[in-house]
Amino acid sequence: MKEKILRLVELFDLKKFVKFGLVGVLNTVVDFCVFYVMDRWVIREGPVLVLLGTAVVTGPYLSNAIAYVVANIHSFMWNKLWTFQRRERVTRREAARYLATSAGYVLISTVSLAVCIRILSLPFAAPLVPKGWTNLLAKLPTACVTIFYNYLMNKFWVFKA
Repeated sequence: MKEKILRLVELFDLKKFVKFGLVGVLNTVVDFCVFYVMDRWVIREGPVLVLLGTAVVTGPYLSNAIAYVVANIHSFMWNKLWTFQRRERVTRREAARYLATSAGYVLISTVSLAVCIRILSLPFAAPLVPKGWTNLLAKLPTACVTIFYNYLMNKFWVFKA
């Protein structure tokens, strides 16, 4: 049993996870900054869709998608070159796997963001959340939900490091 645990720790590669985490922190800053600018000044409320009889303001979701694309390009380059130290040219297979991983991330992130926005919009949360900060604060737990998915997919499938 001890050998299996040591093997899992070895496969996990703590050093790469820490590097991935550092890139992730910088990437999160990029993501949050782009999201904030898009949500606050560019898109604002965005178009309203009616889904299942409920009006849904699409602004934060469009802002989230744009922020993700910008941050994702940043993340790919840093993780490829620094975290997983892959110096060779980007292959189609690597790019396709990264895009598939990213699509999964966007799905998980968007669902998590929607759930967190709903929770922070509930009456009991309203006094605790500064006006205009609901969407930005909802991204915090979303980032926590997605970090392990993203690392494991990049390590074992995209970059196979």
